[in-house]
Amino acid sequence: MACCLVLTPSALAQDSPPHSETSDDIKPLHIGWSPKDIPSTPEPVASSYDAHSNPPTRLVFPVASFPQKSLEPSPETRGYLKPPASNPKGPSEGATDESPATDPDEAPAKGDGQAPEDRFQWGEALRQAALFNSLQHILRFATEDGTRKEIKGPFFRDWFQSVRNLRGWRDGDPFLVNYIGHPIMGAASGYIQIQNDPRGRYLEFEPTRKTYWKSRLKAMVWSAAYSTQFELGPISEASLGNVGRAPRPDGKSPMSYVDLIITPTVGTLWLMGEDALDKHLIQRFEKRVRNQFWRGIVRSFLNPGRSIANAMRFKGPWHRDRRPL
Repeated sequence: MACCLVLTPSALAQDSPPHSETSDDIKPLHIGWSPKDIPSTPEPVASSYDAHSNPPTRLVFPVASFPQKSLEPSPETRGYLKPPASNPKGPSEGATDESPATDPDEAPAKGDGQAPEDRFQWGEALRQAALFNSLQHILRFATEDGTRKEIKGPFFRDWFQSVRNLRGWRDGDPFLVNYIGHPIMGAASGYIQIQNDPRGRYLEFEPTRKTYWKSRLKAMVWSAAYSTQFELGPISEASLGNVGRAPRPDGKSPMSYVDLIITPTVGTLWLMGEDALDKHLIQRFEKRVRNQFWRGIVRSFLNPGRSIANAMRFKGPWHRDRRPL
């Protein structure tokens, strides 16, 4: 029995396969590990879930996100951007903004920083004024026989002689011409300035606003310049037709100061009257009447100066920049 017990372990040892010192699946631990020990091509690992229908569940651990400091350089390090200067006075000290708020209509124009559409349209204004002046002289030659007769003779000598004969107040023309026709002419020339000035184009009759008066005073200066050219300039009554060169049968000079003064002054008052009619009468009429024909008729006949100026820019006499018919 003892022999059997002694022999049994050895027999078992002979029957069992020899044991290698190192298993294929277990690698020894190298204390001096280096990256060279990692094979260039990883060995394929047999998937332990090939036989299963569902892969193992991955565990995802949330990672806290910490705020990162912005890498954008500060204005001081850029060198070309400076931070705004802080107000040394706090709100408790009553610090106020030093730049007063101004009306947008009163904002000053600053050179090239102003957009072209925000500047006074000199080219258009001069073209419209030249067209108006030409049409007036064409009307003179078509209706005045004396103007056609005086076209003969030395141009410059007769022109200067007509200008030198400027004197007195009354020129012999009827009241309708001097105090109705010339004011309408002054209003029309003033509206030519207004419709080419972005700061005055959309202003309505508001006599309490400073911007309204500034705009209409500019129109009066423009009207005075236009009237002077029409009466005495190189393309004027004095040069074309030589009005004033010869006195009238009653001894009065046809070239007097009445037209030079009445046209811009009373013409500007006429212009402001048309503004008032447009705001307080025409607009009220348009709120009640939707017929475009009657609206156009009322606009055209109650604002004759504006209607003429609209025609000089090839618009309908009833045209309004911000109010369609």
